Amino acid sequence: MYMIESLKQFDEEIERIKKDNTDCSKTLYRGQVDSSWEIISSLERIGIEEISCKEYYSHIDKLKPLINPLIKNKFTRKMTPSGYPFKFDEYDEGSWNLPEMEYLTYLRHHGFPTPIIDWTESHYVALFFACEDFAKSKSNGKVFVYNERINGHIGGDNIPNLGRIGRYVETDKRHFAQQAQYLIPVMYEKEWKLITFKKVKEDKTNNYDFIEIEIVNEAKRTIIKELRKMNINRYTMYLDEDSLIRNFADELSLK
Repeated sequence: MYMIESLKQFDEEIERIKKDNTDCSKTLYRGQVDSSWEIISSLERIGIEEISCKEYYSHIDKLKPLINPLIKNKFTRKMTPSGYPFKFDEYDEGSWNLPEMEYLTYLRHHGFPTPIIDWTESHYVALFFACEDFAKSKSNGKVFVYNERINGHIGGDNIPNLGRIGRYVETDKRHFAQQAQYLIPVMYEKEWKLITFKKVKEDKTNNYDFIEIEIVNEAKRTIIKELRKMNINRYTMYLDEDSLIRNFADELSLK
């Protein structure tokens, strides 16, 4: 665990991590305002720690007729009398990509429980999310660094794994603003299942590396000031009316 008290110190730590991990094919970052929080999906937050993909996709597909009348871009129903048209019980079908990533990220951005966990390609964006509660914070923040090793992915039965959604997915405008990518904890056990992030993190079969950087609470305010000079603020991260007004409130608080 690395304790950070300034933006300069954070930059130095990120550079050190990069130099120590040159064998990575992908590095992502995630910021959380409370260092005591574990990484969990919104699906886990409602108590679902394991569910078959078949059951989950069948449920969310039923929501489309209720959502479509209220939105411009419609989602096509996939269900047929024989069920959801994806072979969740065949390993190769789901080993690379699960279906309907645009729909899953849409649901995620609008608050519906999904297995998707948000990450970013920018360590500064992650740092903002670790410090955004600066005005009322009573706890340290944390930035997680995810390193995916070259040839580090090992497939097979009963092996907790992380599916990754890259940047090329059509979804909410915040996806672009936050330089977002997403990780989905999955496991194949006669069929594809959605599992907890903790189960993947604790398993050592796949060569994933997770590093934690703790942000001292008293440093959050100064760090937010520095990030605002880079045009990283509440509005540029969320791009909606509520965040615009909250951004003005941040300005007042920072004075």
